[in-house]
Amino acid sequence: MIAEDETLLISVLPGLLHDASSGAIQVVDTCRSRSALLHVLKRAQPAVLVCDVRMPNRDGDPPTALDERYLDQLLRQSPETRVLLLTGQPDPLLAKSLIDAGAHGYVDKGIDPQQMYRIIMQINAGRRYVEPSIQAGIDQLEIREDRQVREQLLAGRRGDVLRLLLDGLSPPEIAASLSVGRKYVDKRIAEIKRITGVDTHIGIYRVCERMGIIGARGKH
Repeated sequence: MIAEDETLLISVLPGLLHDASSGAIQVVDTCRSRSALLHVLKRAQPAVLVCDVRMPNRDGDPPTALDERYLDQLLRQSPETRVLLLTGQPDPLLAKSLIDAGAHGYVDKGIDPQQMYRIIMQINAGRRYVEPSIQAGIDQLEIREDRQVREQLLAGRRGDVLRLLLDGLSPPEIAASLSVGRKYVDKRIAEIKRITGVDTHIGIYRVCERMGIIGARGKH
């Protein structure tokens, strides 16, 4: 199934995919708005949905970007459907949010029909695919985010609490070591959990290990 609001693309893409796949791909339906997509998807239940990330909510509306909530609706409407997203304006932040929310693929609209066919088959087989240039943008975004998180974690007294926590000290031991109250330590640990997005000490350890803080903490 194809969801796309550009008249030229939606008129030629079914034929291009049919020819590129030697008839292996059959387009069961098409639609041009998000509201129509939800209705048609429930009926069609396609193996793969090829969907533009920017479409109007209804015919005549200006196109807007899909968000995680709408993607979740799609996935709940047809749980067995694999979702390949198309973009004409690569946006690493949008791509990351939609991939994290469950999209199975993300490619540029300028992709060759033969390559799109191969990607559709890959996604239909249960694998994921993100176009390398888009993945590179996501990787850079994640590096910047990790750097910001790292800076927040290691800042001031919060960093002191974190280092002692990673060394295996308990909150009372940390409080004694830093000559501060237990409530102060508990508050810093709560901040660390909020920043890392985890709620256990082992979760904190794993996040810090992934970011390289574990091996680098003696340098600070």
